[in-house]
Amino acid sequence: MTAALRDALHRVADNSPPVPVPPGLFDRARRDRLHRRLAGLAAAVALLGGVGLTVRGTVPLAPATSDTTVDPLPAHVVQAPDWTADIRHAPLRRALVAFDGDPANTVTVPREGQGVSQQLPVGPLMLVGPDDTYRTYDPARDDEPWTGVSLLSPDGRYLMTGHSEHTRLLDVTTGDSRALTAGQPLAFSPDSRQAVLVHFDNPWYLHPVRGEIRVVDLPSGAVAWTAPLADGPLPREVNAALSPDGSTLAVQRHGDLYTHRRDGGPGWSRSMSMSTLGGLAGQLAWTPDGRSIAVDVGDLCLLDADTGATGTCLQWQSMLQRMPEQVQTHGLPVVLAWQDGRPIVALPRDVVRLTEVPELIMKTPAYPSAPVGALTVATGRVDWSPRQPGPQDPGPAIHRYRPLIDGAGLVITLLTIGYAVLRLSRRHRRTAGRKPGSAGQGGPTGLDVGPTPGEERS
Repeated sequence: MTAALRDALHRVADNSPPVPVPPGLFDRARRDRLHRRLAGLAAAVALLGGVGLTVRGTVPLAPATSDTTVDPLPAHVVQAPDWTADIRHAPLRRALVAFDGDPANTVTVPREGQGVSQQLPVGPLMLVGPDDTYRTYDPARDDEPWTGVSLLSPDGRYLMTGHSEHTRLLDVTTGDSRALTAGQPLAFSPDSRQAVLVHFDNPWYLHPVRGEIRVVDLPSGAVAWTAPLADGPLPREVNAALSPDGSTLAVQRHGDLYTHRRDGGPGWSRSMSMSTLGGLAGQLAWTPDGRSIAVDVGDLCLLDADTGATGTCLQWQSMLQRMPEQVQTHGLPVVLAWQDGRPIVALPRDVVRLTEVPELIMKTPAYPSAPVGALTVATGRVDWSPRQPGPQDPGPAIHRYRPLIDGAGLVITLLTIGYAVLRLSRRHRRTAGRKPGSAGQGGPTGLDVGPTPGEERS
């Protein structure tokens, strides 16, 4: 730069009018930069939090279609902690036991237009997997109220729960569930590939009770075949069990028992004197060879599958008096397996092997007001020699804090939205204040530019 140019620039600068800096301009710029950084940080946290809440803490297990592992039942099950992981977030290889931990915890559901109400359980169910793994499952979380019916498939992969006029099917190995609209749950097939559902044609308060029984393929829920349901009286109580080869249904309606063949062939029917809780002995009432059906009529009797004639009977109630431990026997014995011609049953909340001296295999916790309810046990690939359980595994630690994480994510999202609204409102006010004619006497920018050189000379 030459000296002449430098002097010319100095003269221009010296003769230029003074432009005073508005008070607080630097502080406002610094605050704006800080606010932009905080907004970016909040947006990043909200984005990461949202992604984290949608990603499962554990990788879902692949469906155990070829699993041949034989798992022993625990000698007893317990109530797991409140922070136990949900099966939807942390699937299991399979479930061995499912039970309702507090059957006294119910909710009153009104029947619209009928002036009556119904007490339904709230849940959640507790699922027990191999190696003392515990998970929770709330059947009424995102569906119609749970009716209290729950059934575990023999292989431990699926859990069916009843909801109004349909069924919810949970895949334990993935944590996913779907609705089976064909009807309410009655039983699984012995090979766990099909389910037996009942569909009613008229509302629950009308009689005669009409409908049909449907055998559906799993997991699709497509109807494979149906059996007619003869008109009957209220209440709508139906039990059913599918034969091991899948060809014949045994159906119980109150004191009436009959069979129906898939090919439409002739079956048999008979009336039996049953106790209040008597009837088909669970979804595995058929013996493994398909030749007999177990029915409780006070004693546990075997009926000929071809004719319905009564065969041998087992006086299970008197047999339990020989046990050194007291078991919970208020209910129908549910057959879980057969060993050497002797049944292993749930009675209905403790698992017992009915030998000459009955053996307690698994015990459930008792409560001061009521025992556990809705007990259902897997029956395939199970070692019926009880083992002493170890410490409960409630699932990955991240799921213990999932409620806190969910709450924190919601709070962060609300704060981010609130901050964005506040920033936009402030920007709108600043823009409105800069409009021509509203910024004072200093011109469009509102700055005092000082006198012009001509005014200074005058």
